[in-house]
Amino acid sequence: MELDIKVTGVFTKNHLALEDKSLRFIINQGGSRSSKTYSLCQLLIVYCIQNPNKVVSVVRKSFPSLRATVYRDMIEVLRELNLYQEKYHNKTEHIYTFTNGSQIEFFSLDDSQKVRGRKRDILFCNESNEIGYEEFMQLNMRTTDKVFCDFNPSDTLHWLYDLIERNDAIKIHSTYKDNPFLEKSIIKEIEELIKVDQDFYNIYALGLPSRSNHTVYNHQKFYLDKPSTKETILGLDFGFQHPTALVRCDFRDNEVYVEELLYESHLTTPELITKITEILISQGLSKNTTIVCDYARPEIIADLNSNGFNCVNAIKNVKEGIDAVKSKILHIHDDSINIKKELNNYKWKVINERITDEVIKLWDDALDSLRYAILYHKKNYSAGGGYDFISISF
Repeated sequence: MELDIKVTGVFTKNHLALEDKSLRFIINQGGSRSSKTYSLCQLLIVYCIQNPNKVVSVVRKSFPSLRATVYRDMIEVLRELNLYQEKYHNKTEHIYTFTNGSQIEFFSLDDSQKVRGRKRDILFCNESNEIGYEEFMQLNMRTTDKVFCDFNPSDTLHWLYDLIERNDAIKIHSTYKDNPFLEKSIIKEIEELIKVDQDFYNIYALGLPSRSNHTVYNHQKFYLDKPSTKETILGLDFGFQHPTALVRCDFRDNEVYVEELLYESHLTTPELITKITEILISQGLSKNTTIVCDYARPEIIADLNSNGFNCVNAIKNVKEGIDAVKSKILHIHDDSINIKKELNNYKWKVINERITDEVIKLWDDALDSLRYAILYHKKNYSAGGGYDFISISF
């Protein structure tokens, strides 16, 4: 069987590393659109075709993120190579089986049975910096041959950097310049990150770690077990291409415990209603729980309220909301990976080396949600009050 595949140098470097028997860990560190994830999809398909009865596991922290990225890329590559046949795709178990018996399976780390389940030959951890060290070790112990990781280096301290230093590991660094198939419009967008923020440029254009001295929030702590709290308020920021973000805030005196409940793109209003209904049930919350919403989408708020939810308009004064968040002792649930990522990237704009009081409008979907909820609480539950909020019913 012969395949004609358009590949980048990133594919070639990973292929050589796969063939190198001295290597176990192959770490792809790079910027956006460098082809690292796509190249690994190509490589793992080739591996399965050439090696019968193998098992490849593709893993990410959450399944919605997995489905929207590497799962979709893998199916796209199979189609481009004219290999995809629907009868071989188990969409319930998220497994694709090749005619020689090899399989590629997809699962997230919230599926504990699969994390601690059967062995595999190859492991691919997509966006590995979202994965905790203990979770990674559970996966590693059940992998017999090679472990691939890819990540954007948005964290300066992470177990991945220690892994790279091992004698049986190799780092493959890549940037958008390694991808000759990239459209000029995308190249321009990446290169213009330098005008937005030097740290963004370092991380997402150059694929290099960068520690910022102008992130907006620097006072957060992380938790797993939450103490008893007094009030619960949800914040909801609408998106479509950007994620729709639903965040839970539990208040206790001057402390707030924050947990990410939903972070997903391309949701229709009926899908959002279904998901919020399921989330409230799983969280033990009633439909009467206050949901503070971005009022830019009044038609969605109307639909939510007509379905029995208790939605109110947010105050969208960004500076006042940031001050409200900073006035609280902020605890972030340790599994809230998208909030963590946004906290690392949510920054004040710098002009002529001077930090301004204007935030960069990137990486703010979940942080807008928690800002809505915390400012609402400050105005309605804290001493002093000041604003009236009206629940909108239609």
